[in-house]
Amino acid sequence: MTAQGSELTVGLIAPGKIGLPFAANLIADGHTVWGYRRGSMADFEALGGKAAGSAQEVAERADVIYTCVTSADALDEVIGGDRGILASGRSDLLVVDIGAMALSRKEAARRTLERHGITMLDSPVSGTPPMVAERRGVVFSSGDEAACERVRPALGAMGEAVYTGAFGSGSKTKFIANTLVAVHTAVAAEAIALAKAVGLDTRQVIDMIKPSAATSTMFNVRAPQMAEGRFRPVKGTVAGMVEVMDAILATAGEAGATMPLLGVAREICEEACARGYGEEDLASIVSVLESGSVTTA
Repeated sequence: MTAQGSELTVGLIAPGKIGLPFAANLIADGHTVWGYRRGSMADFEALGGKAAGSAQEVAERADVIYTCVTSADALDEVIGGDRGILASGRSDLLVVDIGAMALSRKEAARRTLERHGITMLDSPVSGTPPMVAERRGVVFSSGDEAACERVRPALGAMGEAVYTGAFGSGSKTKFIANTLVAVHTAVAAEAIALAKAVGLDTRQVIDMIKPSAATSTMFNVRAPQMAEGRFRPVKGTVAGMVEVMDAILATAGEAGATMPLLGVAREICEEACARGYGEEDLASIVSVLESGSVTTA
């Protein structure tokens, strides 16, 4: 393996909307990046990445493996399935999960790897794919502090990497961040829908709200899209937010926390997915609210 330094052999499992810009930046920084996912790897190879045939092959070649799968079941398969990470037989790996899922499931994955001598970090990224491409994301890195420091320069390919503490605190922090993103976006959509319903000039409303105490980052970013009915380019999909909200609500349930506002935001996003907006930007939920047919429990 390459010694820790300015250039590493990096493994990236399931590079997708976040993983691809992460890979592009790692490659631009001089790292060799091996990747694996089911399906075509053409977009990954076009960036200069090297396509592996399995998670096992990635584990056989890499210094550090970053997993960015979309579910706990997928993470379990990547780790312990046929031709998974454990099939490599290596115990000197460092696995860094940058995705979001119910924390109990991520902790179970950590314990599985630990039994085989492999350290796992919980380091989810907060930010849209364009933000990651521009290195403006924030990575909430948690787990063994020395290991987090070791990967901090590589995580910098996504943006600022901050150490949050013990394993799991990174996910907990991301869940708080995404709760705010989801609820702020939903209420921004409700406000824009109201402005249209009462006949106000939405552009003028946005200009007046932006400098006021009522504003938020999500309002500033997505209200113009909502006003214009313009949902591309996609900064973050509705379906992707539903996946994150499911992870938040599962973890909140385990902790005994109530999340009524997030629950309503999820219902709105679910309705948007049902109406075909799943792969559109989150701003598209305004269309559901404008329809006047939203019902929440």
